[in-house]
Amino acid sequence: MDYIALKHTHLLFAALSIVLFYTRAVSRLASGKIAAHKGVFIASHSIDTLLLISAISLLIMGSINPLGQPWLLEKIILVVAYIALGVVSAKAKTRSLQVTGLVLVTLSLLGIGYLAGSKSAFIL
Repeated sequence: MDYIALKHTHLLFAALSIVLFYTRAVSRLASGKIAAHKGVFIASHSIDTLLLISAISLLIMGSINPLGQPWLLEKIILVVAYIALGVVSAKAKTRSLQVTGLVLVTLSLLGIGYLAGSKSAFIL
C-alpha cells in the first residue's frame, strides 16, 4: 500500500472511530442500550486498534520521528487526553460529569483535527 492510500485509510478509521465514540456516548446519556451492545463495543475497539496500527504504519513508511515534529507530538498528547477523557466520561456516574467529559473530548478532537490539517503546533 502506498503512503497516500494508507493516509486515506487512516482518515477513514479516524472518522469511524469518532462516529462510534459519539454513538456510544450519546447512547450512555440516553438509555445506554446501544452503548451496551457487544457488537458496538467490539467494532469500536477494533476500529481504534486499526487506527493506531495505521498511524504507526504512517510514521514508519514516512520515516517520521514524532519528537522531531512539534505538531505531531502535540497531536499524540491530545490523543492520549482524548482517550483518558473518554474513559472518564464513560465511567462517570453523574450526567453533568458525562457531559463535561464529552465537551472536553470534543475540544480534544477539534485540536487533533486542527493539528492534522495545519501541521502547525499550538505550544511546542
